[in-house]
Amino acid sequence: MNAPAEILASIGGADNVENLTHCATRLRFQLHDNSGIDEKQVESIPGVMGAVSQSGNRYQVVIGGAVESVYNDIMALPEMKEGGSATGTQKSGSNADVKSAAKEKGPRGRFTWLDSFFDFLGDSFRPILGSLLGASLIITFMALMGTLGVIGNWADPRTELSPTWQFINLCWRCVFYFLPLMVAYNASKKLGADPWIGFAVMAVVMLPGFTSLGQYATHLTFAGSEINVVRLFGGHLPLTIFDYGSQVFPPLLMAAVLGPLYKLLKKIISPNVQLIFVPFLSMLIMIPLTAFLIGPLGVYAGAGLANGLKAVNDFSPFIFAILIPMLYPFMVPLGLHWPLNAIMLLNIQTLGFDFIQGPMGAWNFACFGATAGVLFLSVRDRDVTMRQTATGALAAGLLGGISEPSLYGIHLRFKRIYPRILVGCFLGGLVQGIGGGLTTNAFVFTSLLTIPAFSNIPLYAISIAVAFFSSMLLVVFFDYRTADERAEAAKVRATEDADQAAEEARKASAEAHKAELRADDAEARADQAEQRAATTTVAAERAAQVATAVAPARTALAPNAVTQIASPVAGYVVPLDKVPDPVFAKGTVGLGVGIDPTGDTITSPGDGKIIVAQDTGHAFGIKLNNGIELLIHVGIDTVNLGGTGFDVHVARGDRVTTGDVLVRFDRKVIESAGYSMITPVLVTNPRKFASVTQAPATLSSALVAPGDTIITVTAKPPKDGAAAAPGTPPAPAHRSAAQAVAAGDSKAGASASTEAPGSSVGGASVGGAAAGGSPAPGSTVPGVSAHGVSAHGDAQASPQGTGTADGARRAATTAGAADSSGSAAASGAAPGSALVAGAVTEIGSPVAGRVVALSDVPDPVFSKGIVGLGVGIDPTGDTITSPGDGKIIVAQDTGHAFGIKLNNGIELLIHVGIDTVNLGGTGFDVHVARGDRVTTGDVLVRFDRKVIESAGYSMITPVLVTNPRKFASVTQAAQGAVTPGEGIITVTAKQ
Repeated sequence: MNAPAEILASIGGADNVENLTHCATRLRFQLHDNSGIDEKQVESIPGVMGAVSQSGNRYQVVIGGAVESVYNDIMALPEMKEGGSATGTQKSGSNADVKSAAKEKGPRGRFTWLDSFFDFLGDSFRPILGSLLGASLIITFMALMGTLGVIGNWADPRTELSPTWQFINLCWRCVFYFLPLMVAYNASKKLGADPWIGFAVMAVVMLPGFTSLGQYATHLTFAGSEINVVRLFGGHLPLTIFDYGSQVFPPLLMAAVLGPLYKLLKKIISPNVQLIFVPFLSMLIMIPLTAFLIGPLGVYAGAGLANGLKAVNDFSPFIFAILIPMLYPFMVPLGLHWPLNAIMLLNIQTLGFDFIQGPMGAWNFACFGATAGVLFLSVRDRDVTMRQTATGALAAGLLGGISEPSLYGIHLRFKRIYPRILVGCFLGGLVQGIGGGLTTNAFVFTSLLTIPAFSNIPLYAISIAVAFFSSMLLVVFFDYRTADERAEAAKVRATEDADQAAEEARKASAEAHKAELRADDAEARADQAEQRAATTTVAAERAAQVATAVAPARTALAPNAVTQIASPVAGYVVPLDKVPDPVFAKGTVGLGVGIDPTGDTITSPGDGKIIVAQDTGHAFGIKLNNGIELLIHVGIDTVNLGGTGFDVHVARGDRVTTGDVLVRFDRKVIESAGYSMITPVLVTNPRKFASVTQAPATLSSALVAPGDTIITVTAKPPKDGAAAAPGTPPAPAHRSAAQAVAAGDSKAGASASTEAPGSSVGGASVGGAAAGGSPAPGSTVPGVSAHGVSAHGDAQASPQGTGTADGARRAATTAGAADSSGSAAASGAAPGSALVAGAVTEIGSPVAGRVVALSDVPDPVFSKGIVGLGVGIDPTGDTITSPGDGKIIVAQDTGHAFGIKLNNGIELLIHVGIDTVNLGGTGFDVHVARGDRVTTGDVLVRFDRKVIESAGYSMITPVLVTNPRKFASVTQAAQGAVTPGEGIITVTAKQ
């Protein structure tokens, strides 16, 4: 689900939406009911900076600069186009419709009328913020030129400017002169009237002809002010002449009367003639009413408010400079700052300067400083979401002077921030008060770019710097979160670190795989023989008869063998699910236990080869001679120390024996950095075994010494024709030579002895030649040659005339598989056909549903390709079937996951839903077991979707190729809806 759809769902869906509009940074919802909304859920959606619930079922979602595109995406959703609930009004439209609906229902809270009033003020100015911001930057440029002496005092009408600079000056003056028309348009629209009628009414009193009537005026004194009055209609009606340019109170009052009048006229006039008479009568009433009464009242009201604030400033600029920034943090969230903006404009028109914007700058920069502190902490704590929010909010503030993204995205969400902001506001205002206050000749947005617009540039710069850095440092040193909020953030970081660890584990696994592939040249040539054996079973039979050298005996892989793994360090055994890292605890990397060390030295638990040795010393991979692959990860997240506190003793490629030192560590350094010392010891190739469990002895006594058993690894039971460990029945006599060689029990022209796990094969005869003795692990048998076998379908000996036992066995196993299957037709596909050079194989869907790209699967272990490559399926059916012929190699009792080794060489994992293992099998009806052979379309499991989804789990089902490294590519083959058997994944073999 994308962000717009998540936002709509989080506020109750389209049926709960009466109306949706937006401002510069926020989505503004009018809802049927906002009581059940989970604010934390809304704020957790990517791209959402904050959420604000208001009375009257209003709800705001703070987005920032991208609000318009998010609004358009929400309006384009099918459920919004369908119209939502039957009782809701249209989803898009004027806020007047919402206000009317709210009035019909009655008040929804104590302060609904207050919300409505400030919404009216805010929506009258918000649409023109862009033009005001643009004009303020032009003003700043003019102020900078005046400060540098390029031009004269540009703000003084008596100053003569050249035609070029006069034109540049007009570029900002036009915005403020015609501001009454813009406000009239927006305010009329807000209240449901035709905005062009409001525009036209206000335009009358701004015409040059209206002002020129002043030549017929008589001068009167009213309330201590000189006014010009013209008597019209025989001298009975006095018309007061004002210059209405830049005035904002008259258009606001005009719209407040026009809105109800317009609706009244629409109610009493027939719809057939409304187009003519509603505009006509509205203008007929409102033009004289505005000119004779509303306009003058608006001028006087604005002047009264301005004079009140001026009186405070005249009485004590010191008190005023502190009072304004201390009030602004509480005024902005309530929308109370809009009337002050109007007074600023009035001050500039009447006084020629404004004294409010300087102290307001102290508030703004204290706000931005707190945001900078949050940004610093989010970078330090690797909090990606907060870093993105703070970066956007800080940029909007410092460059645009806009505080809403900081306020709604961060500050109102964390209670500890406001006291730090107030300190910055006080100190910034204190500096201005001590300096005697500040003025500006123009209306500007207080940002870094508008500093030159103020009268005393050094004083203003110092004051906002003090406000900014004091708030920032208080947030940095004392944080902005409570202990619980920090703990919650730490959990988020742990998840992200888990993803990083999983990626690291995947890379380590890739390194191990590459190391295995490069083990020796003879094994690589045997792999070539294995691929060609898919189409030439004769070549595989000949490969099975090749001389083989004795390699390290993989005793742990012998059927039914039980192998004990020793502890690499002294300490306390911790069950795997208690390891404090979800990637380890869930067994994503491998199975085993954790050790909470009491010692400081990690040793090798067995003989083998180092295949992973991180320079940082925090992790080691060992391929033991017995076939077990181990990962020892010293501590949790200790990679972040960059090697500090670790003394590494081995390197990748080194051979080690039991007890060899791998690394020594300084526990004090690690724990003082805040990292857990618990050390996972994991078997990273558990699929090759029947089970990997915590050693029983550690269940009763958790304290172990180096060398004590901590993990028990049990091999798989014998397959048909395979040699078993001691005590198991002998293999059937009818096995082929290929099967015998693959099992390590060659009878093809040779005599062999089956010995206990850990012993080597002595006296093996190949082609009539005997090879005696048991070489040391990793050694070869000199003087034994492979007869008549080449790399082209036939295995060859090593340069010394020796072959690799493991490589020959694997080639022989393929031949044995071909021998036992009888023909390709018997299994539906030639064995290993997907591995044939250049082959392209398509995998069918196991269930009807909709294809989901792997990157969109809601689990990072799957979406990042850690388990394998493929796609997700959002099922519409309830039955999972086999997508091909093969063998079940994984069948969980819980029914949530199945592994299939297809006859064509592809290994698949089908994972039904996300985290559905937690259901313990409830809702699943399993039809197969491990070891079963299946054909295309066979039912693996049936599931109850209702049970799964009611438990809160996603139904998206990953279908993954788990051996992608054997192929050139594994790609998505379909989009949208698919049926069972329809191709969803394309697998291309290597050339």
